[in-house]
Amino acid sequence: MPPPVEAIVVRNARKCLGDGSAIFDGLNMTVRRGTIYGLLGASGCGKTTLLSCIVGIRKLDSGEVWVLGGHPGSKSSSIPGPQVGYMPQEISLVQEFTVIGALYYFGRINGLEDDAIQSRYTFLSDLLQLPPKNRLIKHMSGGQQRRVSFACALVHDPELLILDEPTVGLDPLLRENIWNFLVNLARSGGTTIIITTHYIEEAKEANKIGLLRCGKLLAEASPGKLLARCNCDSLEEAFLLLSQKQNDSQVYRQNSLVDTELEEIRNDRHPDQNRSLASRDYHDKSSSPRRTSYKLRRTRNRKFQALMVKNCLQFLRHPGGILFAFIFPLIQVNLFFNAIGQDPRDLLLAVVNDEAGDCSGGNNLGTVIYDEEEDVCDYVDLSCRFLKGFQSSIGRSAFYEDEKHARNAVRFGHAAGLLHFDKNFSKSLQARRDRLDVDSSTSGWIEVSLDMGDRQIGLYMKKTLFQRFFDVYEDIVRECRIPKRFADIPLKFEKPVFGRMDQKFSTFMAPTFLLTVIFFLSTAVSSSVIISDRHEGIWNRSLVQGVTTAEILTAHLITQFMIIVIQVSVTMIISFLQYKLECSGSMLTVIVMILFMGVCGMCYGFLVSVLCTSHTMANYITTGSFYPVILLCGCIWPVEGMPTVLRWLSLVLPTTVPGIALRNVLDKGYRIDDIQVFQGFLVILGWTGVLVILCFLGLRAKSS
Repeated sequence: MPPPVEAIVVRNARKCLGDGSAIFDGLNMTVRRGTIYGLLGASGCGKTTLLSCIVGIRKLDSGEVWVLGGHPGSKSSSIPGPQVGYMPQEISLVQEFTVIGALYYFGRINGLEDDAIQSRYTFLSDLLQLPPKNRLIKHMSGGQQRRVSFACALVHDPELLILDEPTVGLDPLLRENIWNFLVNLARSGGTTIIITTHYIEEAKEANKIGLLRCGKLLAEASPGKLLARCNCDSLEEAFLLLSQKQNDSQVYRQNSLVDTELEEIRNDRHPDQNRSLASRDYHDKSSSPRRTSYKLRRTRNRKFQALMVKNCLQFLRHPGGILFAFIFPLIQVNLFFNAIGQDPRDLLLAVVNDEAGDCSGGNNLGTVIYDEEEDVCDYVDLSCRFLKGFQSSIGRSAFYEDEKHARNAVRFGHAAGLLHFDKNFSKSLQARRDRLDVDSSTSGWIEVSLDMGDRQIGLYMKKTLFQRFFDVYEDIVRECRIPKRFADIPLKFEKPVFGRMDQKFSTFMAPTFLLTVIFFLSTAVSSSVIISDRHEGIWNRSLVQGVTTAEILTAHLITQFMIIVIQVSVTMIISFLQYKLECSGSMLTVIVMILFMGVCGMCYGFLVSVLCTSHTMANYITTGSFYPVILLCGCIWPVEGMPTVLRWLSLVLPTTVPGIALRNVLDKGYRIDDIQVFQGFLVILGWTGVLVILCFLGLRAKSS
């Protein structure tokens, strides 16, 4: 049986907005093969929505639509696919494309070979007066961008051509040339063309015109018959007349022009097809393939090549791409290891030394006099020796005459702490050593008053003063030939089971920090991907040409994974080679875990871009989620120090348990088969799986 006469048939179509108001309701439309159909109407009347339903981007709420013999989106339909060429109202091109790059993209996803694309570019460049082939889309004027968009719809010579206001912003001479080309394309090439336009009078070249207003098709007829029936001299006048009739009666229906036209279609149809339009099955698997001079080899490799090139161009030609992939990891990791975990330096101690003053400008280091024959050991100005030991670890000393002025220095932020040595400090310390009776108020004490308003510095000074006192005192008792054990407190710290006694705080933070920074760097890059594709319109336009959502996401996943590999490599090199971060376990386990965390962050970014309609909202979500994760993941403070509720919430986050697992690998040398390490991988994989499922559910919800 020969293919049906009608290329497109729409029956009883209804489509509503989210609030339930109808965009169009009960709409009927018929487009014959090899003809030009001009769809006219004011902005907001439903033209673009109707076209999106015809090409399969959106679905009708009720009613049916047949395109080239099948329902758009069904398995037996060729729509979406290479048989249609679609130019949406927006530019719908990647801003980082060049002219030839845009044609290569649409040519490849429609199965054209590169030499055929070059040949088509030569023809279309002359027809549409395209800009130079290597000029970027973002550097073109609006009119130039529309001409490139038009060329992308024509590049594969489709059987069905749908153009949404292609001539807006073009000069009259170029519009005339385009219409002459379209008329010849329909007449000699058999191409079916639907075109919307603001320039109503130019639609006189169409074989049929549909006048759409307020979701209703006022009339559907050839331009000549429409003018004759309305007794008008111009299409604009006819449109105004029919609009007035619609306003006069809310129950206005399509007049006899539609019925007359449908009757003519019946009479022109093949005898075997002469059935009523109401009962006819428009699904026809025997529809003839497109006659084209280029062989459309729609292989997955061609589509995948086009998608990967597009993604790489978007990344490489966008300044934020290089910044996030190379510069940000380098800056953040360097800042971490230089800003976190280093001991405070150059702190100022306010000193009141009633024993030796300023220790002769630092030249007096105190004296230990040992008489071997008498076995007597005397101390002289040991306060200066202790001060020298404190200064070597903490910073500088400022000497004050009395305790009041020194305390004010601490109170007003000029010093981090106060040290007071009594005038009999050395003799009292010597008497304490010899177990003689001494006044308890002045018996060798170093009175310390710290500024604990800055807790970390206060605790550091407390720990350092304590440690340095015993270090200096051990040297003193050694000079007196006294066994070192008499200077020790009865508490001995042996070699740690894991780690080191002088381990830095940055070593504690590093595992969770590395995972968190990779997670959110991946999120930041991937969260803009789908939003950018949707805003630029390239997502829907690619779907019209038959590229599936899964193929688009797969290409993005691979592209983003390559970026993650770069980010992880930069991070690992800086951490383990430059800053000598120690790893007691398997480095392969560390690399794999950080890579998996990057993939998890990428999936989170994809979910954000699916759920959000703007970059601003995506930034709010990613930034808003960053701080809770940082605060609760055990990076800044151990989870053991949190309340029970927050601790359980912390363990649910994607970086907490993996951070503990990575710390066990780095500090304790645990292997991947250890339960504490294995749990980290399970959490990452679990989060990744959930995020992927939510991404597909979100995309499915938006497509409906």
